[in-house]
Amino acid sequence: MALCLVLCTLGLGLSVNAGGTTTTITKFDAPGAGTAAGQGTFANGMNTSGAVTGFIRDANAARHGFLRAPDGTFTIFDDPAAGTCSISCGTIGPGQGTRAYAINRAGTITGFYTDNSARCHGYVRTANGTFTQIDAPDAGTGPFPQGTFPSEFTPAGINPAGTITGFYVDASSVRHGFVRAPGGKITEFDPTGSILTNPNAIDALGEITGFYFDANFVGHGFLRALDGTMTSFDAPGADTTPGTGNGTFGVSLTPNGEIEGIYVDAQGVLHGFVRSSQGIFSTFDAPGAGTGAGQGTLPESNNTVGAIAGNYIDGSNVNHGFVLDKQGSFSVFDVPGTGAGAGQGTIPLDNNNPGTITGQYIDGGNVTHGFLVEGL
Repeated sequence: MALCLVLCTLGLGLSVNAGGTTTTITKFDAPGAGTAAGQGTFANGMNTSGAVTGFIRDANAARHGFLRAPDGTFTIFDDPAAGTCSISCGTIGPGQGTRAYAINRAGTITGFYTDNSARCHGYVRTANGTFTQIDAPDAGTGPFPQGTFPSEFTPAGINPAGTITGFYVDASSVRHGFVRAPGGKITEFDPTGSILTNPNAIDALGEITGFYFDANFVGHGFLRALDGTMTSFDAPGADTTPGTGNGTFGVSLTPNGEIEGIYVDAQGVLHGFVRSSQGIFSTFDAPGAGTGAGQGTLPESNNTVGAIAGNYIDGSNVNHGFVLDKQGSFSVFDVPGTGAGAGQGTIPLDNNNPGTITGQYIDGGNVTHGFLVEGL
């Protein structure tokens, strides 16, 4: 286990980790990000070149997408049809604007925007800044939560070819899965027995993983093959008690068919798992993870060589970052300046093949900032 303690000056922290290599932590805030509680810079996804995408919440709680180039320069963008009304307008609680979640190696970004009628639409933004709107055929046309949402919980919602997965919410406010081919064709899907479908990730082959809830409100992981065949799975130790909302939640995929994700046990504690392409499970818990309800280990992403990044919630409900390598060794870290209160801390969300990690940290004033970790 490599434990990394860093010091930070002017946004750059350097340390020597247990392996003798230099670890660098870079903190950043996108231009225009608000500085009040609940505002700031929300870094979500990163590609192999180190470009990071996400969004800001400005001083009016409106959202704007950003692209941070590997040299640290920022591009702020808004879908042309995005609303500009903030929470002060009183039309929708979460605020309007443009959110970005995932970027592929070509620099194509996907996310969703909320228009001035409070309706949500997906979008694709190419590297040259061209936007294409995404609306699933059966998406509801009412205000949030209806609409179309390319995967907003993980940064793996777009693959190298530009195929996108996510969910849409219909006119009855029921959530369903979709996959959009690069040419624009959208296929809707639900695992058998689903009352809520949430795709999270798509791999280079077009396989999709995520989770669904059954009629008993129990979560199950799923794998959707390229031909549309669905496989449902439950991690060992996952609680399947009706009505709890516990269960198994697929998060991401590797090229060899491994799925990593989260399961929740009967005490409400979160644990990580890896499911091999043969359906064999291994489970893990980050060192320092709490053992109370709502605490535990939350893997968020993996790169193509199988290193997993995520956060764990300790016994005081504070978030800390971790990386689990393919050999089963943990490195844990905190970005300097993170808050020590419940819900604050360090939350890694994506890791690429060179081993760079990006994500968010929340300071003592509950303002969110972006970070990069290299050399861990």
